[in-house]
Amino acid sequence: MPEHPSTPVPAAVISTDREVRDRLRAILAEPESGVRLMTEVELPFTDIADPELRELKAAQPEIVFIDLDSDPHVGLKFAGFLLESGAAQNLVAIGENLSPDILLQAMRAGILEVIPRPITPEAVLEAVERVWRRTGRKSRRAERTAPGTAICVFGVKGGTGSTTVSTNLAVEIHRLTRKKVLLLDLDLELGETALQLGVEPKFSVIDLIRNFHRVDSDLLASYIETHETGVDLLAAPYRPADYEAVSGERVREVMDFLKGHYDYLVVDTPKTFNPASFGAFAEADLIYLVTTADIPAIRNLSRSLPLLKQLGGRKTGDRFRLIVNRFDPAQVISVEEISRTVGMEVHWTLRNDYRAVMDSINEGTPAVTRSGSPFGRDMRALTSDLTGVPLAEMQKKGRLGGLLTGWRNGRS
Repeated sequence: MPEHPSTPVPAAVISTDREVRDRLRAILAEPESGVRLMTEVELPFTDIADPELRELKAAQPEIVFIDLDSDPHVGLKFAGFLLESGAAQNLVAIGENLSPDILLQAMRAGILEVIPRPITPEAVLEAVERVWRRTGRKSRRAERTAPGTAICVFGVKGGTGSTTVSTNLAVEIHRLTRKKVLLLDLDLELGETALQLGVEPKFSVIDLIRNFHRVDSDLLASYIETHETGVDLLAAPYRPADYEAVSGERVREVMDFLKGHYDYLVVDTPKTFNPASFGAFAEADLIYLVTTADIPAIRNLSRSLPLLKQLGGRKTGDRFRLIVNRFDPAQVISVEEISRTVGMEVHWTLRNDYRAVMDSINEGTPAVTRSGSPFGRDMRALTSDLTGVPLAEMQKKGRLGGLLTGWRNGRS
């Protein structure tokens, strides 16, 4: 079956209720569905015979909607027969107030989704999307929407300020572009993005991962915290979680799903190499490597780069950007020395604004929302460079020292 169909895929409905058939036909007629109702069976299950089955098979439906309300028990037996005979590939049930026992039997019979009555466009389209997701196929809605940009922020060691960078970057992207931005905290042991935003999330990314098999737009929204700046947050768990329970492939699937719902996905990655971080790196469109100008950080950066560049699936050369945080032109190790040591140009510097940044963290208010912060101005200039949206008042760029607002020494 092709991954990106150019024409709607065929579907069928089995229902004695004319209103259900008419409603479903109208919903699937919308181009957004990517599905077209090709045949309708209006007989009770016990009256369906060879002529109806031949017509059903001739339509070769990839989804069969089966209305269980008339007789749930017989309908479930008929659903099993459709799958065994090859007359249906994917079954979606329709029913009102179905009991837990019926729902369990439906799952065992091979039904992938259940749509409640009265049926709505949202319920039908989301059920179709989940069916495609389970079968490895992209929905027409996913095809019509360009995926968002995923940006991973990775601190080469603890204390480089990568969480502060990722949190303020997400806020500033939204402020500058007014687009949908999600901050995803993948530091499952000790993530602090919620603390820096001053929020107390009810749920975490672990909750989303555990329920990913049934996630849709509505369920996603229940896991999200929206900050007063307009940025959405999918937080790390309050109590440390086991990284071994989260595979790299699942992280990639989650990020791919989130990119379908947001224009920008900023990922605060853990400061260690584990399945979650490797999954994030593999799915990222851009990776900001955050270091400070000290020997331990530069040593870790040099040790990490070869491993990072072994990540497959994408060209790595243009994905990495090196950022020097807490930059001070008077420090012993210069930007040029860092570039020469690691063999990578410094993309941007963020000035050392320790007091303002620490106050913002302790108060749960991002530094970019504060006026007069050199760090905030540097973040704003970095965000302008990232998004291509010019600032109203770009500050004058210098070569080094206090004239810098966000110095680029070339692009890696």
